[in-house]
Amino acid sequence: MSESRIWVSLLCVFLGTILLMPSSAALTRPVITVTVDRSTPTFMSPLKLGVTHTRRSLDNWIADEAQLAEPRVLLGAATHYQNQHIMGWGALNPNPAPDVYEWGSLDSRINLIRSMGVEPVITLCCAPDWMKGGEPWETDWNKLEVAPLPQYYDDFAELTREVAMRYPDVRYFQVWNEFKGFWHEENNNWNYVAYTELYNRVYEAVKSARPDAQVGGLYLIIEGTGSNKGGWAAETPIRERQWEVIDYWLEHKLGADFISIDRGLSYRRDQNNYTTDELLALAEQFALVNEQIRTRTDLPIWWSEYHMPRSIEGIGVIHASVLYHLLMGGSDTILLWGAADTEGAYPFFSRLDGANAGQPLEHYRVFRTFGDHFGDGAQLYQTTSSSPYVIALASDSATALINQLPHTVTVRLNGIPLTLDRYEMLVTTPPLDADVSD
Repeated sequence: MSESRIWVSLLCVFLGTILLMPSSAALTRPVITVTVDRSTPTFMSPLKLGVTHTRRSLDNWIADEAQLAEPRVLLGAATHYQNQHIMGWGALNPNPAPDVYEWGSLDSRINLIRSMGVEPVITLCCAPDWMKGGEPWETDWNKLEVAPLPQYYDDFAELTREVAMRYPDVRYFQVWNEFKGFWHEENNNWNYVAYTELYNRVYEAVKSARPDAQVGGLYLIIEGTGSNKGGWAAETPIRERQWEVIDYWLEHKLGADFISIDRGLSYRRDQNNYTTDELLALAEQFALVNEQIRTRTDLPIWWSEYHMPRSIEGIGVIHASVLYHLLMGGSDTILLWGAADTEGAYPFFSRLDGANAGQPLEHYRVFRTFGDHFGDGAQLYQTTSSSPYVIALASDSATALINQLPHTVTVRLNGIPLTLDRYEMLVTTPPLDADVSD
């Protein structure tokens, strides 16, 4: 071999060695210390997880029973509640004309939910066309989100009473959805007076038929991302005009068994762009919203919907961080929108007609972990972390570590060395929390 070729070979070996060495940043990153103290219980988790069925769900896929069997088992195992609207989002018009009821599609959805061994929830929305200025026997789905006219509030309340009587195993009812059709142009705010009037009539009607039923509202979208990046939509929640809505309903409602709200990690009208790291920092806003609601009422807090970006790096850890803050903020129930639709916002499963039909996806794994190990009735224990970017959660059955950093980290969990990849949630079952000597 010539001398020049020898030098080239040595240079390649040297450069290869340099490339394979850890970066200086990695070498200087401190080890993160996480401690779990199972001698110090903090609180018993109240968190009950559920999903809302939308227009496409498991019952809409062209698949034989064998293909549907596993997704049904998986969905049932991951959820405490499953929610269905009375009209729209998978259900046809149940009351196409006065005193005429057609329950077929709603029956089908409720039976699907029952088949999974979970508790059904019904959202009392939306209204037939004849209650909002249309003709009997006609349904214009483009007007689904129009509210009933005031002169038909009693008719809508009667429809909800019929629903409560038809499904005696359904205990929980949400009244309406996101104030649809209740905007007050002059006040530049939701028409909370009209909504509360409708709510009270529905509350009376359902309770008259089913005193055991649990009825709640508002199902209000909480405005504000909380980033304060610019524009009103990025302001810190809860905004003043929404307190008008909340306070009026709390003062004038005839009764309620829970209060329901919803929001996105970034508010839908916020035009700012957010990185994964910025979104992770915003997850705590869910807990902060709960804390504010708790200053006004001790009603159980239901999240009728919660939303995240649909496609971004680290979406699994973003979801885990949102669930963590919903839990730590004292949420009672959370309902994920459209998870049973394989083409929905946050699908749990791969397509049922594909090569790997009905396989659980990242959202399912995160959701199932919280339900199995940190959901309703789980005793939670004190945890500490030397980094605010590595979250720890501990119960009797598991320890979860959530790495919110964009790089690999080394963690010592009660002395046990562990490595977490960038944006990784690591769950140890049974929990690794025994002390070890250095």
